[in-house]
Amino acid sequence: MNAAREPVIEAPRPLALPAGAPADVRVWLVAIDLDAPPDAAANAALHASERARAARFLRHEDAARFCVVRAALRYVLAAETGEDPAQLEFDAGANGRPALAHPDAPDFNVSHSGAYGLIAMSRERRVGVDIEAARATFDWRELAASVLAERDRHEIDAMPEDAHSAAFFDCWTAKEAVLKAHGAGIGGGFITMDGFSVLPRELGRYTVDRRAGAFEAAALVAPSGYAAALAWSV
Repeated sequence: MNAAREPVIEAPRPLALPAGAPADVRVWLVAIDLDAPPDAAANAALHASERARAARFLRHEDAARFCVVRAALRYVLAAETGEDPAQLEFDAGANGRPALAHPDAPDFNVSHSGAYGLIAMSRERRVGVDIEAARATFDWRELAASVLAERDRHEIDAMPEDAHSAAFFDCWTAKEAVLKAHGAGIGGGFITMDGFSVLPRELGRYTVDRRAGAFEAAALVAPSGYAAALAWSV
């Protein structure tokens, strides 16, 4: 019988940010080995409660995504604070947004989808990040009414038909990132996704509706088949 393959948990890769993004904001891309056994991905950096949470996932790939991205987050935060990754403690805000229980802690946000994750961090402002696997078979029209504001829909309708799906995913990730930066999340009482617009997008920067508050957003260079966005408070 062959021994179980030991997965390689790659170090998070810093991403180049779009023009105009604040200098204090940093983003890392995390590659996720979806074939790795969950207990191997949950390395020594994870707290026992995190390993227990991973064990409760019904799907192996969900456990792998959680373990790998959480371990990567702990390493990034440990490098920032000088603490042991496994000793870092997290608090949750009023809407469940995680925060580091550490003096002068940086703000951070994470997202994962498919075989990739993202981590955003800043010491000067709130940040939000989102990545989505933009599957060609996904019927974006099923979610259009709950995601698109009137201006977003108008902008997408004006595009060639073959650009609609990609534009929808761009819009979706930008809105998710804004909501996560705010800290309310989807349906958190701040504003609904269809309650503000982010289109049009020019040179990677979104036109974030002021109904969303004082936030900006920009597209990130994502792996092929994915859409990603970063948002920050201003």
